[in-house]
Amino acid sequence: MMRRGLTLLAVLMMGAPAVMAQGVTGFTGGSQFPIYYGSSTGDVIGFRFTVSAPLEVDQLGVWNADTATGAPGLTSTHQVGIWDQAQALVASVTVDPATGTPVGQWTYAAITPVTLMPGQTYTAGVLYTATDNDSYLSGVSSLTTDPNVTWVQSVYPSAGSLGFVYPVNNSTSNGRFGPNFIFTVVPVELQSFSVE
Repeated sequence: MMRRGLTLLAVLMMGAPAVMAQGVTGFTGGSQFPIYYGSSTGDVIGFRFTVSAPLEVDQLGVWNADTATGAPGLTSTHQVGIWDQAQALVASVTVDPATGTPVGQWTYAAITPVTLMPGQTYTAGVLYTATDNDSYLSGVSSLTTDPNVTWVQSVYPSAGSLGFVYPVNNSTSNGRFGPNFIFTVVPVELQSFSVE
């Protein structure tokens, strides 16, 4: 009896070609706040989120539509980061309004790309101080994100003046919109296999 062997090699690229997108794409309403704990020397605020596909993040940003000081826009440098659910910092950068890249309502700086995976909850956070003259947005009435990103809850630190650390406290209000990120969806590959 003759055996027939068939070797198949296929590479399947899921979805459209890679396109850069922002995690948070917009919101309406809300109030501006300069820092969470008043005269603190540094508080990290932000939000937790999940992803529905592997995402390669290559830029982190800070909200730049601040008008609370009477001088619209971002005026100071800020540390921005993403932590995984084990509270490990997986990406960070300092965003400088003088050298950053404005995209919509955020100013971004490039990072070494990092891949975020489904099945984890991530935290995006930005450090604000009492002297930086910038504000974040909280209590928005509506929020939109990229279809690959789901907002979970807003976050803030357990006390003031902790510096650039993982923010442990949660809030269900649509708030703490200071940080954001730019990503591309990582293509999914189907590797070679054999059928005998």
